[in-house]
Amino acid sequence: MTTRTLVVSHFFPPESLGGAHRWKKVIEELPEDHDCRVLCPPPAFPYGEFDRSWTPVERDEIDGVPVTRLWSYQPRSDGTSESSNLGRILNYVLFSVFATLYVVLTHRRYDGIVTVSAPHTTFLPGIVGHLLGLHWVPDIFDLWLDNALDIGYVERGSIPYRAISFLERRAITKSDHLFVITETMAEHFSEKYDVSLDRFTLVPFGVDAELFSASGDSQRSNTVVYTGNMGEAHALRPFIGAFEHLDGVAELVLVGTGKRRAELEQFCRDRGLTDRVTFDGVVPREEIPAILSMATASLVPLQQQYRLDYARPNKLLESMAIGTPYIASSLREIDRITQEANAGFAVENDAERVAEAIESLVSDPEMAREMGTAGIEYVEREHRWPILADRVASVLKRE
Repeated sequence: MTTRTLVVSHFFPPESLGGAHRWKKVIEELPEDHDCRVLCPPPAFPYGEFDRSWTPVERDEIDGVPVTRLWSYQPRSDGTSESSNLGRILNYVLFSVFATLYVVLTHRRYDGIVTVSAPHTTFLPGIVGHLLGLHWVPDIFDLWLDNALDIGYVERGSIPYRAISFLERRAITKSDHLFVITETMAEHFSEKYDVSLDRFTLVPFGVDAELFSASGDSQRSNTVVYTGNMGEAHALRPFIGAFEHLDGVAELVLVGTGKRRAELEQFCRDRGLTDRVTFDGVVPREEIPAILSMATASLVPLQQQYRLDYARPNKLLESMAIGTPYIASSLREIDRITQEANAGFAVENDAERVAEAIESLVSDPEMAREMGTAGIEYVEREHRWPILADRVASVLKRE
């Protein structure tokens, strides 16, 4: 018997966020007796990179995955202005409302609904679908509400905070089951809402074997790379500042963009680092493996004062899959994977500590190779999509 599932995801390819690819890869690897449709808005991130859509409903197919896109406002910039913040809010809220209406009209076509967060606004169509009899499984890969509070995007007690808190509580306590990316995240929600750990199934991010696999013939340079968003949660200043201590030892290339890019470029000019630090901007995702494969190390900086201990970032896993050692902020899940895999360094967000780790890898190529091999082996055991899809299938079929 076929299991029919509607997957509500705010981000989906061709958007380049790691979370956007999560359910595309899961669906591609599910057994044939699973029939999934993705419900999402028009692509918007990186903001301003996509043409605006004014079509209410668009049906598409991406690499065999059926997709329905519901119109939502598409922000044009990722700045810090009030208008850009309003644009993101409109983007989230409008899609949530229209997705809920879609669920009301089409729920008889499906057995279950998966709602992918972040953002937590996707919980609304999940709640309604559950009330209409669908088997509801939220998939949570970001402590979106807690992080927004820490960073200052929302104030405790405000109307937006109370509204999102309601949605989160309902998702954690009333859904049929939950997917989370790490043990730390499951423990956080279990304690916060006094629910059993049995409600959670661990589905970490997978790594695409076709895209992120070691080639075996790459020539490493004394280049260190950072790939991804330059946002508030990323502790980029101390990691960039490490290059004040690395004159002639290594160079840094930052690939990507974000609201902090201009600030970080100014930081480099102020510190006299423009000869050692390069900003390359956004590149196609398909080019990331080659960039990683030529680097001595990749950087995975995260703020340690925020509640990011649950995080096992995509960029860390993708670096491991390529065989490139990482230097990452010391947080609970990163410490855990570092102990299990011995594929890189977990350090404090201190420029000198980061510099020491970089210098160790540059000066000891044999250690770097051993770490790279260990990372490849760990990803093959724990983070390939077929393994993770089997876990998802058992929950969707309620086995």
